[in-house]
Amino acid sequence: MVQELEGAGALLIDAHVHLHDCYAPQRFLEHAAGNFERAAREHGWSPTPGVLLLTESAGVDWFGRLAAVAAGAAELPLGSWTLAATPDPSALLASRGAERLLLVSGRQVVAREGLEVLLLATRASVPDRLPVREILAEGERLGALRVIPWGAGKWLFGRGRLVTELIEAAQPGDGFFLGDGAGRPFFWSTPRHFVQAERRGIRVLPGTDPLPFPREVTRPGGFGFRLEAPGNYTMPVEALKAALRSPGARLTPFGQLERLAPFVRNQLAMQRRKRRGARSATRRSFR
Repeated sequence: MVQELEGAGALLIDAHVHLHDCYAPQRFLEHAAGNFERAAREHGWSPTPGVLLLTESAGVDWFGRLAAVAAGAAELPLGSWTLAATPDPSALLASRGAERLLLVSGRQVVAREGLEVLLLATRASVPDRLPVREILAEGERLGALRVIPWGAGKWLFGRGRLVTELIEAAQPGDGFFLGDGAGRPFFWSTPRHFVQAERRGIRVLPGTDPLPFPREVTRPGGFGFRLEAPGNYTMPVEALKAALRSPGARLTPFGQLERLAPFVRNQLAMQRRKRRGARSATRRSFR
């Protein structure tokens, strides 16, 4: 089922994807395929498979649920989409007619310092609230790609200095990256850490990072990059990891940064969500 990937000289990749419980899986796949197709058309690229690098938080295992569907052990309302296993246990192939999406498992871990760490292309999980350097070291031991994603306000002051130190300690090709997100507003100047990383040969991987609101189901596949690195994709996850570590691979970003009104709306909505979660946790502690 991965023959469509074997001869691919390029892939379109969204490197920060959440499949939230408020999303209908069928719509999630439809929008991702449509967004990848639109990006290829707008840039004049040949049609190519799209890759969704999942970044699931603690307690979330949508990849496992989808893998159960691929194995015939569970059902989900997927419409005309079908799911199939690949030789890599960390990847599934979603198909609908000529459309192909590669779904790759991964985790999002919250470090003690408040930074997030994405561990891409792994089924293993790492606990939240460990020091960020421990999370990165464990991710390296697991063979995962390690990404520190941008977040509004998360790279300021002490955490900003910590990100600077992590960039300086990293080596090109060792599987450490920074992450850009579609939620970064267009008026925000390019983060200085991106400039620092570029000077050090550390790459920035763009991804949508859709939020846990039903309207955000339209985002996946709309912000990412084109990876030009021919390889043997019979083992798609290992080939992806090797390509992203390779200094010879060419990455071309696509997609638009966030407009002002949606950025403000989403920031306010996330703050309300966090306050509701804190109140719920407080009520549970008094029961």
